[in-house]
Amino acid sequence: MAKAGGGIQKFARPPSAWTANHAPAANTQATATKAAAGTGRRNVCTSLTVMLVGGTTAPAAVQVDARLIDGASGGSTILWEAALALQAVAGDRAGVALSGLHIEGSANTQMTLELSAVGGANTFESVAAVGHVVGS
Repeated sequence: MAKAGGGIQKFARPPSAWTANHAPAANTQATATKAAAGTGRRNVCTSLTVMLVGGTTAPAAVQVDARLIDGASGGSTILWEAALALQAVAGDRAGVALSGLHIEGSANTQMTLELSAVGGANTFESVAAVGHVVGS
């Protein structure tokens, strides 16, 4: 963003900013959790990226769900969800990258971004979330 005098105005990173990510080995479920923010405080997800990628050997066709959960891994309070699918083709990939979000979780509750299941042999999963904390 330009400012008077031709300089560049830098935006400060919120002091409560956080990241959570996981890029495990092949055939392993990706799940990343941000710990509960504390009494009266909430985690807010501002961007997320999820990927499902086939290896150099064709995987079996597979479909998994990407989920942002208000709570622990496997929880049922889903704040955001999308389906990802791979064809049985080496190097196939499916993913979602979103920014500019404001997905607010419950007070004093962890927030988890994960894929719903293991993609299978010759697949790689990854998840990454960025956010901040609101509340007193």
